[in-house]
Amino acid sequence: MGVIIEYIKLIRPYGILFLGFTPVFGALCNKEFGLLHLSILLIIGLLAHVFTFVQNDYYDVEVDRQSKYVVQRPLIKGGISQSSARIVFLCSMGIAVLLAAVFFFSLYSFLALLGAFFFMSLYNKYSKRLPGMEYVLGGAVLLYGLFGALTVSDEISPLVFIIAFVGLLQWVFSVGVSANLKDVEFDTRLGIRTTPVLFGVHVIGNQLKKPMSFIMYTYGIKLVHLFVLMLSFIFGYTSPLLLGYPIPLAGFIVLACILLFTTRGILTASLEHRDLMLRYEGAHEGLALLLIPVVLLSYLVEHLGALPSFLLIILLILWPLLCLRFLFGKTLIPLE
Repeated sequence: MGVIIEYIKLIRPYGILFLGFTPVFGALCNKEFGLLHLSILLIIGLLAHVFTFVQNDYYDVEVDRQSKYVVQRPLIKGGISQSSARIVFLCSMGIAVLLAAVFFFSLYSFLALLGAFFFMSLYNKYSKRLPGMEYVLGGAVLLYGLFGALTVSDEISPLVFIIAFVGLLQWVFSVGVSANLKDVEFDTRLGIRTTPVLFGVHVIGNQLKKPMSFIMYTYGIKLVHLFVLMLSFIFGYTSPLLLGYPIPLAGFIVLACILLFTTRGILTASLEHRDLMLRYEGAHEGLALLLIPVVLLSYLVEHLGALPSFLLIILLILWPLLCLRFLFGKTLIPLE
């Protein structure tokens, strides 16, 4: 049982639905509503998540050994060997590619999937060596979304591009800003030049000193992220109304306000309260995951029905909370 728990921790199941649903949303926005088609895309997306995070730990294991914050990760403490981790991420990619080839093969969709795995591998291998690699990671996420759309048709709707670009921006923020910000002290000591370090973020005592340029960059990324998603309302690709009530619009506004609040929390939390920063980051990522289905709510209800659409939102809320509770107890704080 102990080994199984270690493998579960290795794949980080609490965040698995973000990449899991990326190709699904791509297909939905390109007018694919068949359950079998969407289910196979979900499996491919889940495998992409496993590939991404296991490969990331595999490449970063020597750097992570020097951090006091991740000493309980399976590869660091020896619960899982590096060779076993390599088998896991290679098999995940292999099964995903095989499923795509069998069920959805077309030249463009296949190239998009292979490109996504290639970009993800570039990020995992070089994220600790080159600055700005979160944009490569975001490019991989965008390609996963386009892959889902291309399994439906070589003609891609504008809504697909909006949703795929939103995914890119979310990962740029989550990794390039919030994830890297909490590790500035560690990264600076090792000479790792992440985006916050390049902007001049540094540690004084137990405080992270952030130049105004970095603060403006952070809010700029978040505002662009929210604005791009709003384009689906502005251009009429999805309706801000549901049954005559502005439920999708109200949901978006509430989520946007909370996301800006948690962005402020990420920027103002001190290193002394690193757990608080992690809580803000976790809440931010979880709520950001809800943005897409909330904005697409009228579209999803129209094509999938009300019950499946609301069950999807409930799943996206409960899944990470239950996984974190199972793995880390009441603290709900992962090994980050």
